[in-house]
Amino acid sequence: MNHPAIRYIVIIGTAAFLQYTVFSQFRIAGVSADLFLVVAIAAGIVAGSERGAVVGFLCGICLDLLVVTPFGLGAISGLVAGVVAGLLEGATIHSARWLTAAIAFLSSGAGVVAFAIAGALLGRPDLLSLRVLTVTLVVGASSALLVFPAVRVCRWADPEVGRLRAAVR
Repeated sequence: MNHPAIRYIVIIGTAAFLQYTVFSQFRIAGVSADLFLVVAIAAGIVAGSERGAVVGFLCGICLDLLVVTPFGLGAISGLVAGVVAGLLEGATIHSARWLTAAIAFLSSGAGVVAFAIAGALLGRPDLLSLRVLTVTLVVGASSALLVFPAVRVCRWADPEVGRLRAAVR
């Protein structure tokens, strides 16, 4: 259980369980938090855009197996969110809590918009409507709050990478 890949699989499985047993029950304007995006964003913040992309893609595949949208939309969404989070975190000079929350908000917004655009390109134009704004705001706000415990969990999954990234800064 010491390999990061095994730890991330455990994290993604736990996120899937929590998403569909707990978080799907709590909705604001008909939208619930997206733990898969939060895990992808946290992986990007902790370990960089490459790890964020891989973890986001795997989280998206897990989401795609659980929902009834065109297969691959969740993978694209998670990949984009993980990459954006890693790039934004890498571009910051000093990491503060408000900055981490802002990165999570922006990254989840990028993931939601990527989901909607890719869905529209794949024949689901109903995904690209004004409702995307509501979804972006609710998912972004929930991601900004949930990213802090998720970052701690991703540091557990990838302890060496987190130390190396902090030493480089």
